[in-house]
Amino acid sequence: MSLFLALLVKILPLYVLILLGLIANKFLHVSKESISGLIIYILAPAIVLLGTIQSKSHPELLLIPIIFFFVSTTICLLNYFSTRKLWHDGTEKVLMFASGTGNVGYFGLPVCLAIVGDIALPIVVMVTLGLMVFENTIAFYIVARASHSKKDALLKVFKLPHLYFFVTGILLNFFNFTPAQQILDFLDSFKTVYFTLGMMVIGLSLAEIKAHHVDWKFTTIALFNKFILWPAIFLGLIYLDTHYAHIFDQKTESALLIEALVPLSVTSVIYATELKVHPEKVALTVAISTLIALFYIPAAIAFLL
Repeated sequence: MSLFLALLVKILPLYVLILLGLIANKFLHVSKESISGLIIYILAPAIVLLGTIQSKSHPELLLIPIIFFFVSTTICLLNYFSTRKLWHDGTEKVLMFASGTGNVGYFGLPVCLAIVGDIALPIVVMVTLGLMVFENTIAFYIVARASHSKKDALLKVFKLPHLYFFVTGILLNFFNFTPAQQILDFLDSFKTVYFTLGMMVIGLSLAEIKAHHVDWKFTTIALFNKFILWPAIFLGLIYLDTHYAHIFDQKTESALLIEALVPLSVTSVIYATELKVHPEKVALTVAISTLIALFYIPAAIAFLL
C-alpha cells in the first residue's frame, strides 16, 4: 500500500497540468494548434538530439528502441487489419497511431525513476527514441493519409525535423564528438517545457469536446490495446529474456515493463491536432486512459514487481 500511495503522489501533478490546460483554453483562449506545432517542430527534436547523444554512454541499450519500434509497428498493423472496416473517416487511422504508442515520458520517466532508480534514465531515453521513430515515420504517415494524398503525406513526414536530429546525434556519437556542456544543459532545459505543454494539450483539447466527439467503440479498442495487449506482449518478452536470452538485467526488465503499462500517448493528440484528424475524439480517449492510469499503474506495479 505504501508503494501504491507513493506512486500516486508522483503521478498526481500530471493531472494538475491537464486541468491547467483546460482552464487556459476556457479563460485565456489558448490555442491547442499553436502549442502542438511548438512541441512537434521545436521541443521534441531538441529532446531527440539530447537523448541520442546521451545514448553513447550506454551502447548495450541500443536494442531497446528497436524492440519498441517493432512492437509499436506490430500493434499498429494489427489494428489496421482488425478495425479498418469499422470507420471510413480517418478514425481508423488515428486509432492505429494511438494504439501503437504510449505516454513513456510524462508518466514512464517519473515512475521508472521512483521504482528502478537513476539507472532508468538512459533506458527511458531509449524507449522514447524507439517510439519517436515510430511516431514520426509510420504513424505520422498513416494519420496524414486520412486527409492528404500519398505524396503530400510523405512530404509531411520528410518535413518533420525529428529524424534529422536523430541522424545528427548518431553521427556525433560515431565521430566521438560531444557538444559543450552548455549546449547539453540548454537542450536539457527543453524537457520540462516539453512535458508541461504536452500534458496541457490534453486539457486544451478536452475543453473543445462536444457530445458528437464521443466514440465509445474507438475508446474501448484503444484502452484494450494499451492496458491489456501492451503489457501482455512485454510480459512475454521479459519471460523469454529471463529464461532464455539473458540480454537485460532485472532493473532494465522492470523499467521496460513499467513503460508498457503507461496510458495512451499525448503525442497522438498533438499529431491529430496538427493534421486535423479527430483531435477531440483522441483527446477524450487519452484523458480517460490517463485517469485509469492513476490507479492502474500503481496497482499493476505493486502486483507485478
